[in-house]
Parts: sequence; structure tokens; C-alpha cells
Amino acid sequence: MDNSNCIYQGLCRHECPSTCIQWVEMKYMLKHSNIPKAKQCVHRLKPKECDIPAFERLSSIQMDIENFVDNGGVLYIYSKQCGNGKTTWSIKMLLQYFNEVWDGNGLHTRGIFVNVPSFIMKCKSVISTPDDEFEELRSHLDTVDLVVFDDVSAIGKVSGFDYTSLYGHIDSRCLQGKAMIFTGNHTPEQLNEILGDRLASRICQGINIELKGGDMRSWCKSNY
Repeated sequence: MDNSNCIYQGLCRHECPSTCIQWVEMKYMLKHSNIPKAKQCVHRLKPKECDIPAFERLSSIQMDIENFVDNGGVLYIYSKQCGNGKTTWSIKMLLQYFNEVWDGNGLHTRGIFVNVPSFIMKCKSVISTPDDEFEELRSHLDTVDLVVFDDVSAIGKVSGFDYTSLYGHIDSRCLQGKAMIFTGNHTPEQLNEILGDRLASRICQGINIELKGGDMRSWCKSNY
């Protein structure tokens, strides 16, 4: 079996059988997750000293991700700095959840990654140029177990179409008690000004974790 794209490379100690059910299930969930292909593997992060407590909190959530999802958890990871692991942590948690639920999944979509600026642009473009694949992804946003809304504050002050495109899905998930993870470059207080009180309150209603270290886009081996 060709395992060149398997995310368990270097971790799995078993010989690859002709059909690996675990990889079949994982591959299906990854295909429908919208996670960028370059991010569909486990990246290890080495925290700056100032971020060790935050990394420990994030690691504890990751290790208990199934409970987080079952209880409709909401997490906002934010930092004024770029490139210090916010997006990577959100994807690590999504991948961890897939790893926990693959057995018996039955080829169902369980989680979706949404880069918010790209999502807003796509919502506008499909008005004139329909995209069935995007519409299928959007149809699952309210119902899948876990959604990551990445870079949620990068679109700046929102109103009208942009606000409706984003708020509708987030509010629907809140009403259903569905789990969400957000990342952004603004504090919870700043989100009120950028996104408005109603949207900001839904994003910051759960656990808020700030990363303070600088750019660490070169991956290093660590315990996280």
C-alpha cells in the first residue's frame, strides 16, 4: 500500500496492509475538511518561554479534544504577533479530533477548516460563478462536529454581506451548542470594535488564550 501521503508516517509501527481502514477514514475526513494540503500533517512547535503556559493549556485541550467537542466548547486563540502558532494549533486540534473518531466514522464529514478572509471572498464570487464544491462545504458548516474559523478578525470592520455570511454560521452553531475554534490577531476587547458586540461575544464566550511570542514559522521538534 502506498503510504507516501499518510499522516501517520513515522508514527505508526504496523506494516501497511492492502487496505488500512484507519487511513481510509482519515483520508476521507481530511479531503472534506478544507485543511490546506501542506497542513494535513502534524507540525511540532517549540514555544518561546513566554508562551509555555499557553502551550500547556492548548495541549491539555488537544489531548481532551473529544470532550471539548462533545460539550460544545469554544476556543479563541489570539495574538498581536503573526506566525507564532495560532493556525497550527487550531489544525492540530482538528487533526486530533479526527484521530479520536475515525473508528466507526462511516465516511462522514466531522470537521471543517475555514480561513475567514478566503471564505468571505468565495461567498461573493459564487454569486456570479457557482461552485458546487464550495456550496457543499458551506452546507456542512452548521452541522459538523467542529469548525475552525481561522484569521477571523483579518477582514476588518464588517457589515452587510460580509457580516451576514460569517455571523449566520457562527450563530447557528452557538444555538446548537456546536464546538468552534477561532484564531485572530486582535484581543477580545478589540474584536468588539471590529466585528461588533454580537459576533465578538460568540467568539469569546469560551476559553481565550493569548500567544505572546514572535514569529516561529520554522518548525522545531518539541513536546507540542
